[in-house]
Amino acid sequence: MSNRIILCGIQIISFPESKNPSAESASLLMLYPIEIVDAPKFRRKSVGQSTETPFGKQSLAINAKYAHQLIDTGAFVSNKEYELVVGFNTDTFENEISEIIPVDQQLKQHFKDCLKGQ
Repeated sequence: MSNRIILCGIQIISFPESKNPSAESASLLMLYPIEIVDAPKFRRKSVGQSTETPFGKQSLAINAKYAHQLIDTGAFVSNKEYELVVGFNTDTFENEISEIIPVDQQLKQHFKDCLKGQ
C-alpha cells in the first residue's frame, strides 16, 4: 500500500531519564486543516493548516532507525511530496511507515546520493 503526501518534517522523541532510555518513537509531520470547533467548553474559529495532529487522531509513525538515517544523512527535504510505504515492525508489532519515496526526480537523486552506502 502506498500514498502520496507532502511531508513537513520528521521527529524522533525519547525520554533519556525514563525506565527505558533507549526507547524512541518517530513520526512524520504533515499539514492538517485547522478544524473549526464550536463546543460548549471550547470554540475555535480558524482558517489554514497546521502540523498539529487533530484531536482524536494519531500522527503517522515511521521506523525510528530509518528516521535517524533520513535526518543524519540530510536526505529528507521538508515540504516536498513523498510516496509512503507502510510496513509492519516486528519489534513493536505495529504498522509504521517503512520508507518514504520522493516523487520529484531531482529529489530522488538527492535521496540516492545521501543514502549511498547506508
